[in-house]
Amino acid sequence: MNQGCFQQVFTIDGALAADHTFTFKAPFGMTLIHVSMSNASANAGTLDIGESTDTDGYKDGVAFGVSGACTELAAKSDFDGALAGSQFPHLDDGDIFTIIIKDHGSHMTAPCVVLTWLVG
Repeated sequence: MNQGCFQQVFTIDGALAADHTFTFKAPFGMTLIHVSMSNASANAGTLDIGESTDTDGYKDGVAFGVSGACTELAAKSDFDGALAGSQFPHLDDGDIFTIIIKDHGSHMTAPCVVLTWLVG
């Protein structure tokens, strides 16, 4: 497979009333190199990033951007969970990746998470 990168977008329409978990199995080796996240309201929920064995193993409780502003994770040091190992998170073929969008008490509106992956 050629080196390249791709993005995944996770969105939820409307106001949140509960936490949402998105999970997928990696089809090949891939490295998470960037996260951008925002919501349309002034209420900042949080995001956990990890694997099925440790759902916040790459990042625990990073706050969403509010009112359309973006929170960004773009440096190795931004991924400071127990599984990150001071590196960009890497998945091997078959690893199960998880993000959890955690609701704010006043309910975020239209949260959006964009993940940018490097193949390999």
